[in-house]
Amino acid sequence: MPTMRTQEQAERLERALAVARSGRTAEMRRDLLGALELYREARHLLSDLEPTPLLANLLRWEGSVLRDQGRIEDADELYRESLEVAVASGSLSAQAAAINCRGVMAQRRGDVDRADELYREASQLATEAGELRLTGMVQQNLGVLANIRGDLEAAKTHYRAALRAFGEMGDDEASSWVLNNIGMLLNDLGSPSRAERSFRRGLTIARTRRDRPLEGILLGNYAEGLIAMKRWDDAAEALDEAFNIACEGDDLARAGEALKFHGVLERERGRFDEARQRFQEALNVATSMDDRLLIGEVLRERGELHQRMCDATSAAADLAEALKVLEAAGATRDADDVRLRLADLTKETGSSD
Repeated sequence: MPTMRTQEQAERLERALAVARSGRTAEMRRDLLGALELYREARHLLSDLEPTPLLANLLRWEGSVLRDQGRIEDADELYRESLEVAVASGSLSAQAAAINCRGVMAQRRGDVDRADELYREASQLATEAGELRLTGMVQQNLGVLANIRGDLEAAKTHYRAALRAFGEMGDDEASSWVLNNIGMLLNDLGSPSRAERSFRRGLTIARTRRDRPLEGILLGNYAEGLIAMKRWDDAAEALDEAFNIACEGDDLARAGEALKFHGVLERERGRFDEARQRFQEALNVATSMDDRLLIGEVLRERGELHQRMCDATSAAADLAEALKVLEAAGATRDADDVRLRLADLTKETGSSD
């Protein structure tokens, strides 16, 4: 017969699990403050027990909420703690999940080599643990990293592997994540009409599941292709909804992305003052989060705006800063694009700088 001490521990674990589930539900509703409160309550219930995979997961989930709020350093500290607890509890799957999240942090800071190392370590652990879904998620992240580096074929390979894995599991939620990334890749390849099909498939899944955060992500990236196709009104509608969803969930990263694309839309429409305002708002958000990739992207787009406004000095300053940031972030393809723009600008102005 179990001792009272063992019974008490089992009861606390059960209560912590129930509270954690409520936290996950709150997070899905984008009640981030409510989710944080519940995760911390669950952690308190486990505070003086032996390390468990549940505690590792709680630390990671709390970190991801803070990440969405733009609190990058606080998030990464919780991911570090999650990994320590996962190791102490002997859970390979919890270790893989924590390492994958640390890879996301490294990627956000622009340390693509470190991110690649962490993603591959996470992939190996997830495979050893038999975590097929997590393995697919890491493959997807490796695809994003390859895209940032400009290796579009490698990105395509990783995305297809992830989509195949999720499809075999019948995992619609995870499949919609990959469809979003495939759409982004097709936009980068200059095929917005093909990208549209991926985004629409992803949106159908997100809306069926009532997954508002994912719907917002898909709408923001879909808008990039709509802008390329000069479907201004459709793009504006998609971006307005994407921004509203980001604000509903306190998701600074997605709000910044939507503002960036709003700037691009206004620039392409010839509304230069509105474009400059949106780019500044996006830059403020990106800087507050220390999101190097977003900072570089906004500076590049604003540089093109200044060039169209015949302000060569401001254009050169923005492009030079964008180049520095993108190179540091390991965004090879974007950095090469900015380098060419700077060279063309120098030729146009006859500058020897």
